[in-house]
Amino acid sequence: MHSLVYRSVADDSFVLPEIYGMLSNAKEYNAEHGITGCLLYHNSHFLQLLEGEQEKVQRLFHKILRDPRHQDVQLIEKEDTQGRLFTKWSMAFHDYGLNGTSANLKMGQIDSFINVSNALESKNKLIFPFFANVKEILFS
Repeated sequence: MHSLVYRSVADDSFVLPEIYGMLSNAKEYNAEHGITGCLLYHNSHFLQLLEGEQEKVQRLFHKILRDPRHQDVQLIEKEDTQGRLFTKWSMAFHDYGLNGTSANLKMGQIDSFINVSNALESKNKLIFPFFANVKEILFS
């Protein structure tokens, strides 16, 4: 099993309805290719974890690199893993600007961590525990 995390900025013309359309296509593609993961979206920024066979994850990441809707794509970390974090999700998605108060507060803390610490701007082994915590927040 291989895991990869990247961040990118949505092109200015890439609006939320188009993001939902992309997400629908991504879920189909990922299910067909055995890829799971989680996509976070906030303030025009994506943070995504991809999981699956290394060749398939790399192929998808190269498609994302060529996609004009994603700008400033930065690989944060990749590693071989024993298993998946998002076993049942061809692509978990969360736009945490749309939450209620309690969930918005939790995701705001994650957003602050991302923005203030700069911990996710370069290679960082903390990214996989970070997504494990995101999973707990989103799905518990």
